[in-house]
Amino acid sequence: MSNSDYFGSPMILPGIRPASPFGATFRPSFREKLGRTVAEAVERAFGPTMRRMRVRKTVLELSKLDAHMLRDIGLNHSSIVSKAHEVEERLHGDRSGHEA
Repeated sequence: MSNSDYFGSPMILPGIRPASPFGATFRPSFREKLGRTVAEAVERAFGPTMRRMRVRKTVLELSKLDAHMLRDIGLNHSSIVSKAHEVEERLHGDRSGHEA
């Protein structure tokens, strides 16, 4: 007995080529692959700059707060820069290729 005796014929969707006996597999098109490649290249080129800009903006905004407000959120003026880098790492990961 063959698989088709047990499972019936595989479902064929228009425009999608079956890649396995278990049904159609969605393969990314050339445009999707190209778009992903371009996005990764842009991230590699501008990622570190964007990271520095986000950290700088965070530091500037936190620096505007007074000592009492910083204490309420568990910070002090001397820890602003390190916490800004820590938050950036947590939210966006280290995409620069360097070890933290």
